[in-house]
Formats: sequence, structure tokens, C-alpha cells
Amino acid sequence: MNKKIKNNLFLIISIISLLIILFLKINLEKNQINPFGITILKVSSNSMSPTFEKDDLIIIKKKDDYEVGDIITYKLENNYLITHRIIEKYENAFITKGDNNNIQDEEKVKKENIIGKVIFIIKM
Repeated sequence: MNKKIKNNLFLIISIISLLIILFLKINLEKNQINPFGITILKVSSNSMSPTFEKDDLIIIKKKDDYEVGDIITYKLENNYLITHRIIEKYENAFITKGDNNNIQDEEKVKKENIIGKVIFIIKM
């Protein structure tokens, strides 16, 4: 490969990398990124401590089914997102609780309100 092609290739890769970094930074400020069918969220409380802490990143993916013990992220009516563990499962609803909370969440989580299951945690 000649020097001119190498330089152009390096420039293109640099520009693409910069655009990806800017995309990630802008969306992390919104606490959410959605590339490749997954969602990356920045944790905003310690309700799931010690499993993960405030400011950690969690990667979630939509699943067809969820089980007791799964950590899920779901949307409340006001579009506020909650990430808690399933402690009871019903036909189309779940009871959840934060690992660091003393009581379970007040309302059942409907399956259609689930964004996805936590598949990976990035400790910050």
C-alpha cells in the first residue's frame, strides 16, 4: 500500500472514530445509548447495590421471556426507567425489587413496559 492510501485510510478511520465517540458522549449525557439492538444505560441510583452502583454502565437487551432473578429495565408511565430484579413472575406481569431496597416495588411490571434484561455491567 502506498503512503497516500495509508494516510487517506488513517484519516477516514480517525473521522469515523471521532463521530462514534461524539455520538456516545452526547447520548451518555442523556444516560442512554441504543446501538445494535441493545441499550446502554448509565445507572442513576444505588438501588441495585452491590450488583451495580450509581454511574456504572449497564447493557440491556430485549428478550422474549423473563424469569425470577433476571435484572430488567422497565418504563414507568412518565417514561422514567427503573432497573430492578424480578422476584415474582405472573402470566403477563412481574414483581420487582432493587437489591439494596428493603421492600418490593409498589406496582406490577407489565411485560410490554420492559425495555430489556441486563446482560452486562461495566463498573465505573
